[in-house]
Amino acid sequence: MAEVHTFFVYVLAFVGLFATSFYMISIGLFYGTSKKLSSELKTVSIIIPAYNEEKSIQQTIDSALSLDYPSDKLEIIVVDDGSTDKTYQLAKDYSSNSHPIVKIIKKKNGGKGSALNVGIKESRNDIIISMDADTFVQKNALKEMISHFYNEKVMAVTPSMGVYKPKTFLQKVQGIEYYMGVFLRKSFATVNAIHVTPGAFSAYSRIFFDKYGGYDEGNITEDLEIALRIQSKGYIIENSPEAVIYTMAPKGFKELMVQRRRWYTGLITNLMKYKELFGFKKGSLGLVVLPTAITTIALSLFLVSYLSINTLINLKRDLVALSSVNFKFRNPLEIDKYIFENFFYDIFSQPVFLISFLFLILVGFYLYFSKRQMKYSESLKISFLFFIFSYSFLFAFWWIVSIVYVLLGKEVVWREEKK
Repeated sequence: MAEVHTFFVYVLAFVGLFATSFYMISIGLFYGTSKKLSSELKTVSIIIPAYNEEKSIQQTIDSALSLDYPSDKLEIIVVDDGSTDKTYQLAKDYSSNSHPIVKIIKKKNGGKGSALNVGIKESRNDIIISMDADTFVQKNALKEMISHFYNEKVMAVTPSMGVYKPKTFLQKVQGIEYYMGVFLRKSFATVNAIHVTPGAFSAYSRIFFDKYGGYDEGNITEDLEIALRIQSKGYIIENSPEAVIYTMAPKGFKELMVQRRRWYTGLITNLMKYKELFGFKKGSLGLVVLPTAITTIALSLFLVSYLSINTLINLKRDLVALSSVNFKFRNPLEIDKYIFENFFYDIFSQPVFLISFLFLILVGFYLYFSKRQMKYSESLKISFLFFIFSYSFLFAFWWIVSIVYVLLGKEVVWREEKK
């Protein structure tokens, strides 16, 4: 079994190095060339679907209103999806003579995709923006994104995303993950391989909705589905790293688990739906990006599961050996300390984690790129440490739960209601 483990370690290392090299070369080639962006300020409709978002809805609307964009080319449509709190009343305060570009719609609960489709039908402009009700944008973000609609083949543009004021341990871990995403999304864009248009704040050409229909209302990851549909039709999804937005990340473990279970089960089902995106016909997306993502996930799950189980077996063996010689721990705290120290020592002394130090250097480069693009000045050192020591285990756990849900055909909800 040890030989199998070693084999997979080196396979993962090879795949990781190949993918990282590919992404870095793609970024390098992109910045070595120039691309003519559009100077036309198109008309824009920002659609904000909201369900029980009373804590953030007004701040989100204020953020949209503060955008540096001509008001005669902009409309903001808030679609209350049957909220049971004060979301509609708070949003309604903006629908007056003081905010003529804001329109509030109330509908029965039907899900985010349904709310977005209602907003699209009520909108009248050339570009559709989906904006989550817990999202905050920098003033120049919209102009930066609109400039990337440089020809009729571009059907969507994505921004740079960060976590809004991360405070908890899990929010700081997510913060590093999001900053890594800034680099990856730009590298994907250089070879037209973006496969998710984040619902937080992505821009779409109205032409696509008119031609191919709106959001799939039965899809739990509607932003992923629409991106894969755009790719399947042979269009371009661009990225504007200078367009910076922040989203409120889940604070606690359960809330984050529900989110990731939805994301990952949605990825599995949508990749099965759009399996034609794999292969030579789709270029880098089908040959490199999607296959590498799946391979990396599978190898990571195997290695993290193997190492965790093997380490627990070794711990049990050590504790039994100590017991056999009548060794006594003085108190439960000393036992916990022993288990904690030995578990992490055994885990991080494995070859896969020694090799991982090389990838940490590369991740550091990703973060450097992201901080420069987003003009982020705060230190990420503590968050990075949290990320190093926890993300691989969290990632594996999220994926194992999601795969079990798919295999058992269990229903995955958008969010779990508080009782």
